[in-house]
Amino acid sequence: MTNSQETPQNPRLPLTLQLGNATAEEQQRLMASIFAHTQEGIVITDAEATIVEVNHAFCELTGYSREEVIGHNPRLLQSGHHSPEIYAALWQALLDQGHWQGELWNRRKDGRMIAELMAIWAVKDLCGAITHYIGIFSDITASKQSEQRLQQMAYHDALTRLPNRVLLLDRLQKEIARTDRQDILLAVCYLDLDGFKPVNDLLGHVAGDQLLIMVADRLRHCIRESDTVARLGGDEFVVLFADLTRVEECHNTLDRLLRVLAEPYTVSNQSVEVTASVGVTLCPQDGGDADTLLRHADQAMYLAKQTGRNRYVLFDAEHDRQIRAHRDQLSRIDTALDTGELRLYYQPKVDMYRGTVIGAEALVRWQHPERGLLPPSEFLPVIEGHILMVKLDHWVFTEALRQMACWHMQGLRFAISVNVSATTLQQAGFPDWLAALLAAHPQVPPQALELEIVETIALDDLGRVLPVIQRCITLGVGFALDDFGTGYSSLTYFRRLPVRTLKIDQSFVRNMLVDTEDMTIVEVVINLAQTFQRAVIAEGMETALHGAALLRLGCHCAQGYGIARPMPPEAFPEWARGFTQHPLWAAGMAFEGVLLINVEAEHRTWVGQVDDFVHGTLPYAPLINDDQCCRFGRWYSQQGLLRYGHLATFQTVEPLHRQFHQLAQELIGLHTTDASAALARLAELYAVCDALIEHLYRLQKELLAP
Repeated sequence: MTNSQETPQNPRLPLTLQLGNATAEEQQRLMASIFAHTQEGIVITDAEATIVEVNHAFCELTGYSREEVIGHNPRLLQSGHHSPEIYAALWQALLDQGHWQGELWNRRKDGRMIAELMAIWAVKDLCGAITHYIGIFSDITASKQSEQRLQQMAYHDALTRLPNRVLLLDRLQKEIARTDRQDILLAVCYLDLDGFKPVNDLLGHVAGDQLLIMVADRLRHCIRESDTVARLGGDEFVVLFADLTRVEECHNTLDRLLRVLAEPYTVSNQSVEVTASVGVTLCPQDGGDADTLLRHADQAMYLAKQTGRNRYVLFDAEHDRQIRAHRDQLSRIDTALDTGELRLYYQPKVDMYRGTVIGAEALVRWQHPERGLLPPSEFLPVIEGHILMVKLDHWVFTEALRQMACWHMQGLRFAISVNVSATTLQQAGFPDWLAALLAAHPQVPPQALELEIVETIALDDLGRVLPVIQRCITLGVGFALDDFGTGYSSLTYFRRLPVRTLKIDQSFVRNMLVDTEDMTIVEVVINLAQTFQRAVIAEGMETALHGAALLRLGCHCAQGYGIARPMPPEAFPEWARGFTQHPLWAAGMAFEGVLLINVEAEHRTWVGQVDDFVHGTLPYAPLINDDQCCRFGRWYSQQGLLRYGHLATFQTVEPLHRQFHQLAQELIGLHTTDASAALARLAELYAVCDALIEHLYRLQKELLAP
């Protein structure tokens, strides 16, 4: 292969072309000429998929120079358009057959997506071992775009750009086939507008067409990527909700769909209102072919019109039973609110660095007379998006302010955060209602109340939510962005949100000690908060070690079971008075040994990657540094050795650490020659990793001892 001094015009290729009696030098010269002047992009990697050479056409097609890609993995071109399964199948074909051919969407250096027709070959030596991979590709973006335009014309409605009947039937048949193979549900919803004809007759067909376009846009925004909305003609639409695991998922989406469609439209400078009647049928319970499902949904739609319009009706009798059960649940929760069965529990928030209690989060519980104390997961999903959620939120705010007033009268100055739902936040009168509630408790400073909103609520409808947030802030209350990192975080939107606190989602915090990616996410969120001058708090902190790791990353505040479980209000003051700082947190900001906390996450991640590779679920060998080059190895041989090299416990760590890295690399190499032997020895790697972590904890305990 080429070295860094060779030019792309004269590469030494890992192939030879047998041309009659041509000498090896002539063959090499001819290959170099083909490599340099062909219009197709060519990329050559070594057996570990590291790029060793590209031709001029590659650089033209991708926008990367030769120097920018040499030594890198071709995955730098990945667009994110394809699933991991596509690449796994590609690598499996290379391993099994020695070649692969197909189409891929990749991304140029300038960010533009390009479609490529690509062929890849594995090059083997005389012993049959793979030495290189060669990929040759051409740009077929123009033809793919032309194909997409033709498909758009053939399969989409000209007015609304939605799929037409032809494409709907094709997708419906495919979804029916999927329900046969998988344990999932498909909902077919036949929708007809209520009141469309008077608008069309009064304002004209042009206005009617504008209204249909607006309806189509609202429908698009009410569905997920896996769903389909199509126009059959006139004011009739069909929506397919795929991949449902529970019927209730369809209910919540349809409730929102009807609510969105019923909002006023401005057509020809006039405000008009239309609603929708929807008939719903489920597959596979109600027939197994497209015509039957559409007919049943159409029948249910007419029933919806007959029973009052602006509603949905299910064709399936079992589904009707579930609707009644859902209504019963709503009624039962409503009764629980009226009869005082709901309770507020409070989970403390602490500043680990200062060792102080800074407040609490109010969390709702249901003291059910028959079932006992129920967590919110047992009843909140039932009322999600329902107007009953507004009633519940109002109760939570009222009860939290009442409790804060009691504590303030006792001299306990606790700040309280309260979760607010999207349904409540989008109520036009919410800021005024909150202002009246604060005025009713003058002893509670508004600054002591914080409203927690989830990321998706804030970003789904920023234009509508932002003025509400700003009006509330003028009252003195603050806002926190909850579950940060779990949604589609956008810096453009985020910097416009006047929130004062970011809450790191508990799913990342809980796994940060055993998953380097979660550790990285936590660190990124902390740095983001600091950059934008926001406070940051971690939820889901389950152990003192989690707290020490958070302190080292720059996050001082946390809540979670590692601090305290949610407790009734009468228990909170006593707990707060008895709270003391954990010794590990007191040492956490200055003690360099806290670096050891990250070791478990990094090394267990490597074990998982080796496991996946040996089992064949990871198509490429994981990159594991040797024991001297990993982060812990560098710390051990430098600062660690200087400070703690005299300790016997410290000295026992190094052999285990070296053994771990050597064994991991040995299993990776063994897998290519004897996969079964590598699989049989996988347990050794787990055992060595466990022993290493155990010794590290012993060392940490010894170093932290007074």
